[in-house]
Amino acid sequence: MQIDRHTFDDPLVTRSTTRTQSSGSFEGPRSILRRGDDEEERVSKGESDAEGLYFPISPFMIYPEAYGEFAVFVRKGKNLILFTRQGEQFTKNHKAILHQNGIQELYIQSSQKPDYDRYLEEHLGMVLADEAVPLAVRSKVLYHHATSVLGEIFESSRHDLSAGSMEKLKNIVRSSWHFFSNSDALRSMAPILSHGYGVHTHSVNVFIYCAAILDSWKMSIEERLKTELGAILHDIGKATLPRVILNKHGRLNSEERDLMKMHPVRGVGMCSMLHIGQTVMHSVLFHHEKLDGSGYPAGLRDSAIPLCARIIAVVDAFDTFTSERYFYADPLSAHQALTFLQEEMSGWYDKGVITQFGKKLREAEID
Repeated sequence: MQIDRHTFDDPLVTRSTTRTQSSGSFEGPRSILRRGDDEEERVSKGESDAEGLYFPISPFMIYPEAYGEFAVFVRKGKNLILFTRQGEQFTKNHKAILHQNGIQELYIQSSQKPDYDRYLEEHLGMVLADEAVPLAVRSKVLYHHATSVLGEIFESSRHDLSAGSMEKLKNIVRSSWHFFSNSDALRSMAPILSHGYGVHTHSVNVFIYCAAILDSWKMSIEERLKTELGAILHDIGKATLPRVILNKHGRLNSEERDLMKMHPVRGVGMCSMLHIGQTVMHSVLFHHEKLDGSGYPAGLRDSAIPLCARIIAVVDAFDTFTSERYFYADPLSAHQALTFLQEEMSGWYDKGVITQFGKKLREAEID
């Protein structure tokens, strides 16, 4: 299903712009790949690898007919050769030549990574929806881009969340809609999900699980997108907490726990000026509520807890239990975590949500 960005009068669905430039003169990639070593515009392998001046990407990540504000290099022997210049249009002919030469990695200068990140952000939806790109490659693109963006946001947002940061997160949610309509998406994502429990990787995991299971409920596209945005934002309030608490190895003391419990309220405060809607706010504020009223910050019970928050609560707990930081002991398997949620925490979490989540996990062969 294609999402028309004008379908909803909602801040999550916005316009995007496409950069257009004229390509400079270039002798062509085929001739570059055939030139002798003495004619190449190149850098040595030792220089690029040892000093981290270049980073690798998949050829699938350069979208045909698009312009990039970065130069692209290919490896020939021990050298890196200029393939397309900064601002040059990457065409289907370029892509065909890469395929014909068996080239599976391209390189970009580390100094131009911000330009590449902007390019990827602009074309993320096209890449994720392109069935010609292997699902495993698209999965890695989505996960690495989302964790990179959210990691930067957690490091830079200590008081308020900027409109620019919010727009980046909306773009991830919006761009991944078609991707998660594939029934194999969660299975493809599973091997690369981090279980180290960094706050930003945990938030991305929760978003991915939520995006994969929301078709179990009859939601409008608007409501689904907002719930997914709430999932990726659910722990944003932790950006305001001292890093010594977030990174502590061992149980939190009572004072630290009380401070940690403030993150839902702080998260809502960080987003309060961005007009993101009730569903997103409820997701951030109420994802630690429990059905028996023992949760926080409001002590809501049963159906008084919005569905979006009940879904995120289950997924949030599951990802915590299966992470390396669960009770600072060995992580649980997916089966153990679901059993723990159903049996040991009966009365806390929505059994209907647990059932639907378990079904999706089994379909994705996550056990």
